[in-house]
Amino acid sequence: MLKRYPSIQSMQAFLQAARAGSFSSAARQLSLTHSAISQQIRTLEEFVGQPLFVREGARVVLTDAGALFANQLGDGFEQIDRALSSVKEREVTQSITLDVDPELAQSWLVARLPALLGALTGVALTVLSAPRHDRSAFERVDLALRYGYGEWDGFENALICGDRLTVMGAPALLQARGLTAPLAPEHVLALPLLGYTKRSWIPWLASAGLPEVEPHAVAVFDNAAGLIAAASAGVGVGLARGLLAADAQHDGRLIELTQVEIPTHYNLYAVWPREKSARVAPLVDAIRALVAQTLNARVPR
Repeated sequence: MLKRYPSIQSMQAFLQAARAGSFSSAARQLSLTHSAISQQIRTLEEFVGQPLFVREGARVVLTDAGALFANQLGDGFEQIDRALSSVKEREVTQSITLDVDPELAQSWLVARLPALLGALTGVALTVLSAPRHDRSAFERVDLALRYGYGEWDGFENALICGDRLTVMGAPALLQARGLTAPLAPEHVLALPLLGYTKRSWIPWLASAGLPEVEPHAVAVFDNAAGLIAAASAGVGVGLARGLLAADAQHDGRLIELTQVEIPTHYNLYAVWPREKSARVAPLVDAIRALVAQTLNARVPR
């Protein structure tokens, strides 16, 4: 049901009278008659159901209700002015809202925003990071970049890239222990290990031919970007995705420690509402190209 509001004219008359303390002054400012101002304010008082002014000699003074209303109404008119000025006689830039997995945003996206914006001429991005469990976010944004298995029923999705997990650590950590890469897998277990709440070391141990017993970790992270930062700082070594660790590798902050790698099955997808396919297609292409560029440029083992 649509709400009924007082007229803009009556609210403007009220605000002007409140500022001037006089109906006559308000009438002159608005190029109206005194009776017109009185009528506008009388109509407004009927709408709110109580007086907004009391007369004190030649002046009018706000009641408590009037003072409260004037304070709130002034803010409302400022918002209306901002809304009008944002579109009045201006070319409105197309805007796309992009929801990005928090780990991807921290480790990869921010450094590539200039390139991404450059590939989307005339488009402004609003970047959000909704919680992973919040599937309703897909309905509130134009495009989402999420890790998963491609299981987003009711939405269009496209695999952006597969990936691999390798053990990575800081060169300074190896140097402090007199070691050089590549290491034998069993030697990795003698180093301080970093854990990740969403990933076990066991698949890597199985691929390396080692006993499949979860090893002790000196620190465990619930965010892969935090794990990569800790590994780069020399806290320990951990299993990291190629895409998320690419910049740290390129800068020499991380290196791969062994030849053992395992493929990821939980991969990066673009997800969007079906009705927005045409709108987001250029953005999906640009993201896929930047991801491919990142993975192709990573430091060889």
